[in-house]
Amino acid sequence: MARPGPYQQSDLVQVWDRVAETYAGIDLSAPDHRAYHEHVLRWIGPPAGRAVCEVGCGSGTTSAILGGLGARVTLVDLSPRSLALARGHFDRLGQRADYCRQDGLRMGFRDASFDVVWNGGVIEHFSDEGKVALIREMWRVTRPGGLLLILVPNALDVPFILGKKLAEWRGKWIFGFEDDLSEPRFRRLASTAGVATAEFQAHNPVVGWWFLPWGRAITGRLGLNTPRWHAKLSRFGHVLTLAARKPAG
Repeated sequence: MARPGPYQQSDLVQVWDRVAETYAGIDLSAPDHRAYHEHVLRWIGPPAGRAVCEVGCGSGTTSAILGGLGARVTLVDLSPRSLALARGHFDRLGQRADYCRQDGLRMGFRDASFDVVWNGGVIEHFSDEGKVALIREMWRVTRPGGLLLILVPNALDVPFILGKKLAEWRGKWIFGFEDDLSEPRFRRLASTAGVATAEFQAHNPVVGWWFLPWGRAITGRLGLNTPRWHAKLSRFGHVLTLAARKPAG
């Protein structure tokens, strides 16, 4: 089995159980989150009646938006704490979902189980071998005509990369092993996994600056903390998206 990053699966669970404790501070009305959710919805289209699986669900907040619009949601995560918090979020909204504590590299679903298979902020925590295995497994459970959607921090977001290195040096980085991707490298990994027709797009040139000292204050003073700026397409944007439609038939 291709393991995530340079550590064992038990270590991965401990890291993401700790990260899950930060989910309570998420402000879904903030401009960056609004732009992110609208970006996901533009790729997916109307979610009503569609089977959507988030592989590595974290807080589950974006999937809850899809569920509120009529999607049938399945949440997969190795972290029991993440799944519990996602379940609490869905319960507070009066929504239901299926919650599965599974390894995303070897899920217990049949081939072609879902119309949309997606995640954000997950694949960068795997080695290249693990990245390929995760893409391949997510593609396996995507139905013909369905959508594979993967969002990852962009390795061309220079302020973010510098801020991450600073946080690691200071011992303040809480997300464990993280290997961010550029579009060419992401494309090569997807092709190796058997996904040869993917589209790529990067957006949000603002949020990467927030990882630097005073970055959030500076972008605020410059008037950049708006949905329009967070949604702006840029090859240097913080969020790099892979979107692939599985051929029908």
